[in-house]
Amino acid sequence: MSTTITGIGSGFDISSWITQLVAAKKTSTLTPLQTKLDSLETKSNAVSDLKSKFSALQSSLQAFTRVIYDSSSDMWTNTKINSSNSAYATATSKGSVGAASVELKIEQIASSTVAKSAKSIGIVNSSNAADVKFANLSNSQAKPGSFSMFLDGKQYSIEIGADDSVADVIDKINTESAGRIQANIDDNGIFSIKAYKEEQKEDGSYSFVEDKDAKLTLGASSDTSNLISALRVYDKEGNYSYKSAYSLSTINTSKAILSKESGLSNLEFFDGNEGKIAINGVDFEIDENTTLDGLISKINSNSDVKVKANWDSLTNKLILTSTQTGENNISLKETNTNLLNVLGLTEGQGDQEVIAQDSQTLGQNAIVYINGNKVISSSNTITGESSGINNLSITVKKPTSDYSNNKDDEKSVTLDIERDFTAVKDALKTFVDSYNDVVSTTRKYTGSEGEIGYDSSLKSILSTLRGITSKLSSNDGDFKLLSDIGISTSNKDITALSIDEKKLDKALAENFESVKFLLSDGYTSKADTGLFDGLLENVNNVLDSQNGYFSNKTNSIQSLISSTNRRIERVNMQITNYETRITNQFNAMDSAISNLTSQLAAFQSYFG
Repeated sequence: MSTTITGIGSGFDISSWITQLVAAKKTSTLTPLQTKLDSLETKSNAVSDLKSKFSALQSSLQAFTRVIYDSSSDMWTNTKINSSNSAYATATSKGSVGAASVELKIEQIASSTVAKSAKSIGIVNSSNAADVKFANLSNSQAKPGSFSMFLDGKQYSIEIGADDSVADVIDKINTESAGRIQANIDDNGIFSIKAYKEEQKEDGSYSFVEDKDAKLTLGASSDTSNLISALRVYDKEGNYSYKSAYSLSTINTSKAILSKESGLSNLEFFDGNEGKIAINGVDFEIDENTTLDGLISKINSNSDVKVKANWDSLTNKLILTSTQTGENNISLKETNTNLLNVLGLTEGQGDQEVIAQDSQTLGQNAIVYINGNKVISSSNTITGESSGINNLSITVKKPTSDYSNNKDDEKSVTLDIERDFTAVKDALKTFVDSYNDVVSTTRKYTGSEGEIGYDSSLKSILSTLRGITSKLSSNDGDFKLLSDIGISTSNKDITALSIDEKKLDKALAENFESVKFLLSDGYTSKADTGLFDGLLENVNNVLDSQNGYFSNKTNSIQSLISSTNRRIERVNMQITNYETRITNQFNAMDSAISNLTSQLAAFQSYFG
């Protein structure tokens, strides 16, 4: 409910008076609380920022101690491996290998088994050319339309219709030039076009013979049929003869396998309209609506089958390539169908069905001599289990028989293995940066003008951390102080740490185990008496979510913020009530003055 301020009766600027009185009330009661709230929120942000610095320090220390929980993160075992020729062999390590030199002689690399139809499928030849549409050739990629031929410069053109058979096309070519250009398809499905000439025989009759002196060219830019590319009519004999590089086929991989258009004329199901093939023990259901494209897609999307399938439209064969290397056959079986037989991958039926002869080319195992020891592996990646070199994985890429390293013409590759302390050094740099961040940020926030102000707990925490960084370790290694490995207080700021990289490199190269023990005994036991173990324990306590410094500090500040917000709410309500009260009072005064003014005017009127 609002109160109207008038001032009409008295003529006084009551609204201005009320505004000034309310402002004065806010200044005396609300402003101090708002100032306190702003200070608390600033302090809260400072505490949060400082906590993030301690969290970063915690992470930097965990990099040196977490190996007792997760051996895969052990940066002390990192190695650098240099191959004398990475085109032939490379290597990686996981875990400790130690410095070493490994000599490799690669006799052969592993390869994959390939299963391929033993014969081309759906071949078009002289016996069935009249039954096969031209448009169905080359997986239905052959296009009807105009086709041109040039014999000694003279153009001859035919029009191939959508329903023309292969025999029709051959007949049109042969008749268009009155026999001077003749097409043919042999029993193996090879399509040919040649130049001919009439020649008189001894008996006076005439016949056509190949004209090897003629110049025959095929195709014009205006042609609409793609006969040349679809039938792969690329092979030439002199200037007078062309033939297809591959046999013509009627296979259409996008058509249902039982349909006439598929080209799989001998395919059948023995009982009903569905069957099953198994590749490496993985079953694939097929039925009358299955297409070769669909079956190939199912095979390729199933990783358990361990093969990849594709249809070679040039040779008209199904190809299965093992996804694993080594001397292993691809297992093939079929139930209630002869699809694998028709595809030329198997022969025989039922219990007599076997892999078709010459249909599978077995992969080979890798044969490698490692430091003189013969190792046979089904994979080109040779693990420590095979090589006897623990934690080392060697990848061979090609035989060294054609490679000389110019060392007495020896055909071998050398792997030089050495320790790599890059990760350790980077982690130590991260620790020093994080530690210095904690020190400088703490000093900034707890100074005389700092957001947190004097804090004995923080002072004690920082003192403890500084003490540990200069503490004498009781570990069994040769190094007892951080300064022994190049980590000491800075010349510019005795509260900060710095790294002498030359001293650190020397310590790591000469006795990395002692460096490791100095920082964290957790690598060999859970005694946790390394200097970083002690630092981490203290930082963990500071960051403890229940009883740590930041948990308690944050809770305390948040409690004060909540309390201050509640007081601000109460003061705002008081100010609102105060404004209402004085407004009502001023309005009453204004009304009284108005009445008095009216009475005075009436009184004065009696006296003229």
